[in-house]
Amino acid sequence: MEDSFSEHIEPLKISYSGVRGIVGASLTAEVARRFGAAFRHLLPHSRQKPLIVLAKDTRPSGEWLLPEVVAGVCFKASELCYLGVVPTPTVQVMMHRMRADGGIVITASHNPPEWNGFKFLLGPHAIVADRSQTQRLFELFQGTEVEQLPSREISLPADQSAEALQTHLREVLAQVDVEAIRERRFRVALDSASGAGERLAPALLEALGCEVYQVRAQRDSEPAPENLGVLAETVREKGFDLGLAQDVDADRLALVSEKGAPVGEEYSLAISVKHLLERYKSTRPVVVKNTSTSQVIDDLAAAAGADLAEVRVGEVNLSRALIGIRDQGYVGFGGEGNGGIIYPPICYGRDSHIGMALVLEYLAKHNESLSQAVEALPHYYMIKHKIHCDSEGQVRDLLVRVEEAFAEGRAYHPDGLKVRFNDRSWLQVRPSNTEPVVRITVEAPERARAQELMARLLSGTGVSPPSQGSSR
Repeated sequence: MEDSFSEHIEPLKISYSGVRGIVGASLTAEVARRFGAAFRHLLPHSRQKPLIVLAKDTRPSGEWLLPEVVAGVCFKASELCYLGVVPTPTVQVMMHRMRADGGIVITASHNPPEWNGFKFLLGPHAIVADRSQTQRLFELFQGTEVEQLPSREISLPADQSAEALQTHLREVLAQVDVEAIRERRFRVALDSASGAGERLAPALLEALGCEVYQVRAQRDSEPAPENLGVLAETVREKGFDLGLAQDVDADRLALVSEKGAPVGEEYSLAISVKHLLERYKSTRPVVVKNTSTSQVIDDLAAAAGADLAEVRVGEVNLSRALIGIRDQGYVGFGGEGNGGIIYPPICYGRDSHIGMALVLEYLAKHNESLSQAVEALPHYYMIKHKIHCDSEGQVRDLLVRVEEAFAEGRAYHPDGLKVRFNDRSWLQVRPSNTEPVVRITVEAPERARAQELMARLLSGTGVSPPSQGSSR
C-alpha cells in the first residue's frame, strides 16, 4: 500500500506511523529486537552514545516487548532514559527538553487490543520518522542478524514517569489562562481508554479546577463516536458539562457534549483552531491540516484571514510543515480531524492534553456550553467507511474505478484519490497507513448530498457497504 513497506511480512504494517502488528503472530520477539537494533543504527552519530528515550502505553503485551526492544537498542552502546507508561506526547516533550537523539514508544495507538507496535521519534524536533527515514529503517531491519544480538537479561534504567508527567503538565498549564478555566468549575467525565493518559489527564483537569469523574469503559482504543457509548451515557445521566475521550497512547481527543452526544473528533480540532485563531489574530497565523480533515478548518481560517496549508495524511507531514512555518518566523498550529491537535509550543506531535486545555479555555472565555460552541461552527456532514484490501493491486483498481465513476469532479492524488465538486462536497479513497484497509471519506454541506455520494461510490465501484461507519 502507498507509503507502507509491509508487503514482505504481512500483516506487519510499516509506515511513517511506525510499526504495528498482531502480537505473537507478525509482531514477535525477534521482530522487536531487530527493529530496536535497526533504529539504533538509524540515529545520527553526533555523539558516541546516542540518548534514546523509551516508553510504552498500557497494553499488556508492552511488558513482553519492552526488554526485546531494549536488547536490540543496546546491541550498540546507547544511553537510555526510561519513562515507563506515559502518553506519546509526553515522550516528545521530554525528548525536546533532554535533546534526545531518538525515542521509541511501544504502542499501537488506536488499533484494536490484539495489536501492538512502535512509534519511532527522531531529534532534534522529536517527530515521527518520515517516509525516507522509514524506508531506511526497514532496510536496516531486513539486514539485521538476530543471532548477533545479546541474549542476556537487560536491566532497565529507573522509571522516570513521575518527573516526565509533571514536566508535561507544567508546560500545558503555562499555555492557558488557568484562573479563567478554574472560575468556570467544569464538571468533566473522562474516558482515557484505560490507557497512558490515565494519570496525566486527571491531574491536568484537576489543576484546571475541574471536578473529574473517570470512566473506565472496556472499549476499542479509537475514540470514535461508536466507541463512546458509556462515556456519553455517563455525561447524560450524571449531568456533566462535557465528556473527554482519549486513545490508548493519549495523542487524540474526542468530545461528548453536555447532552450526552459525541460531537465527532473533527470538532476537537475545530474548536481548538478557532480559539487559537482568536488568540493570534494579529499575527496572520498559518493553519495546517491534512487532506482528510473537514472543510470546517478551511472556513475558520478564511474567516480569520489566516493562511491554510493542506498536507498529506501522516503526522510527520503536519509536523514538518509546522517546523518550516515556525522557522520562517510565523505562528503555526493545526492537526488532524481524528482528534489530533498539534500546538508547537508544547511539541510538534498530536497532544490530547493541550487539546483539553484549549477547549476548556475557549468554553470558559466565551461562557458557552460545548453544544453552543459546536453550533457556532460551520457545518458539514461527513461519512466514513473502511474496507479491507489485501494488495496494492486491489487498491489501484479501486482508485481507478472511483475516478471514472466521478468524472464530473476534479480529481487530485495527494493521498490515494480525492475528488472535489463545485458544491463544496468532496470524497476521498485512501489506503491506511496503520491498518490493511482503505479508508473512504465523504463530506458535503448537506446530509442528503453526503449520503448520495457515499451510496453512489459504494454501488458504482463494486464495493459492498462495510459493517461500520460514522457520520456527523
